[in-house]
Amino acid sequence: MDYVLDLDFAVFRMSAVTISLGILLAVLITCALYARRGEGITAPLALGVMGLLFGVVFGRFLHWYFTGEVYASFAAAFTDFDRGSFCLQGMFLGVWLAAFLAKKLRLTGSVKGLLDAAAPGLCLLVAFIRLSALFNTTCRGRITIKTPLFQRLPFSVASVDAAGNVTYRFASFFIAFLLMLAVTAVVWRFYLDDEERWMKWPCAGDGNTIHMALVLYGVVEIIMDSTRNDSPLMHFRLISQLNKFSAFISLAQIFAAVAILCVLIYYSRMSIKANGFRWYHPLLWLGFLVSLFGVGKLGEYNVQRYATYAKCYAWMGASLILMAATAILAWKSCLDTGEYGE
Repeated sequence: MDYVLDLDFAVFRMSAVTISLGILLAVLITCALYARRGEGITAPLALGVMGLLFGVVFGRFLHWYFTGEVYASFAAAFTDFDRGSFCLQGMFLGVWLAAFLAKKLRLTGSVKGLLDAAAPGLCLLVAFIRLSALFNTTCRGRITIKTPLFQRLPFSVASVDAAGNVTYRFASFFIAFLLMLAVTAVVWRFYLDDEERWMKWPCAGDGNTIHMALVLYGVVEIIMDSTRNDSPLMHFRLISQLNKFSAFISLAQIFAAVAILCVLIYYSRMSIKANGFRWYHPLLWLGFLVSLFGVGKLGEYNVQRYATYAKCYAWMGASLILMAATAILAWKSCLDTGEYGE
């Protein structure tokens, strides 16, 4: 019994060390990128401290709300950390609130500018949070891998049931880790290149990097969350009538889709102000609706109903590319294509 307890503690410790390393790297990257533009590091440090505090509170609250049966009570969700988990979306809400308070405390002149600098680090932190599942049993896929060639990382991970039977589950956490590393590199490059971009009036110069980070994170999160067998689904407590419409959709997928939609709406509004109403604006909105149907019906609904994984995830992947493209093209319509300095 003592051996089991020691093993559980060691696993918890390794997960915590991995996440802590991700937090440290995220803060250091944010400080470096924010200081690159002639700012101090007070705001990034404050963002790191407050973002961690608010992120834990929001992440834990969301997990309690949608998986309340795991906890003995509401108070236990914030006092007994041996049970339950966190919803990653709470971290984004916590970081946004921290940036807002940093502005109110006059530590930064721009909430969006601070979040831009934090975007690459946040993406890297998400990658490390996913990697931390290597040391526990979360974020495993619903798909069983039977081909011996793929019964290893990064494709699958062994799972042992109570009877001692070993099965190999799709390693959702590790694929998500690799994808978010790629997203980190893309967002970092985007941030550096954004220093040389000009936006059409009255489009803001700040906020582009965090917006693109949300779009790319959303694409990864929607499809990878769909593969998981432990994602918190949208089971409402106060408005239980909504459960018949939302019980098969996860919080992560809704959050990601809404984030991409908000980016599309923001750049559509800015584009119309800068360019006037153009023929491509309705096409972008129609494209988003088509992609939403592809993700929700052809992807998520059908994969849960028929379990035709290859077909459904092909549809979902193509639809997510279209969804991301609508937001990115709306952003591109706000760019000033003239030469720098003219």
